Amino acid sequence: MAKPAEEYQPDPVTMVAYHRALAEHADGLKTYATRLLGDSIAAEDVAQDAFLALYRHLNQVPTAAYRPWLFRVARNLCLDQLRRRKFKLSLFRDLQKDDDQPFVPGDADAVQPDQIAETREANAAIEHAIGELPMKFREAFLLCEVEGLSYEDAAAVMGCPVKTVSTRLFRARQRFKSLVSRLIKV
Repeated sequence: MAKPAEEYQPDPVTMVAYHRALAEHADGLKTYATRLLGDSIAAEDVAQDAFLALYRHLNQVPTAAYRPWLFRVARNLCLDQLRRRKFKLSLFRDLQKDDDQPFVPGDADAVQPDQIAETREANAAIEHAIGELPMKFREAFLLCEVEGLSYEDAAAVMGCPVKTVSTRLFRARQRFKSLVSRLIKV
């Protein structure tokens, strides 16, 4: 009878790096996937699958490359889901609500209801503007502007040259600025 192949057991230093990556990048990965998919539950699955894939490939992925590698895997998983769904994206509809912080009259430090309404309106306009960007510009915008990836890391995630990321980001910023200025009347 054949002996089963031994499972890869990462060394303690690699496991510390993995757990650090999990702590540092889980929220950003979920947010990125949510914005691409428009579904926070599916985004959690994508993030979990990305971290599972990283664990399976710990011996192949350098510690310094965890972040771009995770975003690349998450991007591919999201694109796979979008291809399977074949529906028009409806992104950014599940904005975080400020209802957790009720207004208490007489509290000097409390945010006023009109400020809350203005903030919600601005957030909705920003999310709508991001959602209106074409997918290739939205990806560059989310990776660089929202998630803070370098152009090089974003290029690795998107599978394109750095110059393409730069061009797409420039165009995304122009469109974003135009869309936001129309949505938010100052």
